[in-house]
Amino acid sequence: MSRVIIFDLDGTLLDTLEDIAISANFALTSLGFKAEESQKYRYFVGEGVFKLFENIFASHLQDKETIQKAVALFESHYAKQFNQNTKLYDGISKMLSFLQKRDFKMAILSNKPDSFTKLCAIKYLREWKFDVVYGAREGVPRKPHPKGALDISELLHVKPEECYYLGDTMIDMQTANSAGMIALGALWGFREEAELREHGAKHLMKTPSEVIKLLAEV
Repeated sequence: MSRVIIFDLDGTLLDTLEDIAISANFALTSLGFKAEESQKYRYFVGEGVFKLFENIFASHLQDKETIQKAVALFESHYAKQFNQNTKLYDGISKMLSFLQKRDFKMAILSNKPDSFTKLCAIKYLREWKFDVVYGAREGVPRKPHPKGALDISELLHVKPEECYYLGDTMIDMQTANSAGMIALGALWGFREEAELREHGAKHLMKTPSEVIKLLAEV
């Protein structure tokens, strides 16, 4: 078995919820809408920024132009304050150090815009070597489409079925399964066990230390 693992970013490696909520609420209030509770963003995030606002507006649909204005306001604001509250989840540092010591090839695949994904990786994850860091890129379909995951396996010269994929939402489980990878569900992230189980998690991880335990024999 090859030692390759792909990570989702938000809700898996980094707890980004508060900073996302702050910037999204800035966009909403700037456009005359009410702010949303931070915890609601657990269910809004995961499919990119445009979809984030589509999810927020699900009960009071808005036109595409309004959503695009919200996206622009969010991205401008988030670029300035993405690192105010964001932090690694407990145990992530130990997990990444273990995997690096065991010579795992590591990659990140996020639906967060590519520029922000790379910013977060540089700010919070520069201690570890990631062979590939991809966010949402122009011309590449977003998760749960398997293209991004398959691009990574090809770049790392490994068969998809030999890749582990760790994420915290149904989008991640669907991505892993569509790509033919081993889906690991992170229960410390934004969503619940039932969602991950229902959408095809091969293994459910309560903590990053359980990832270490699972992969210790690989």
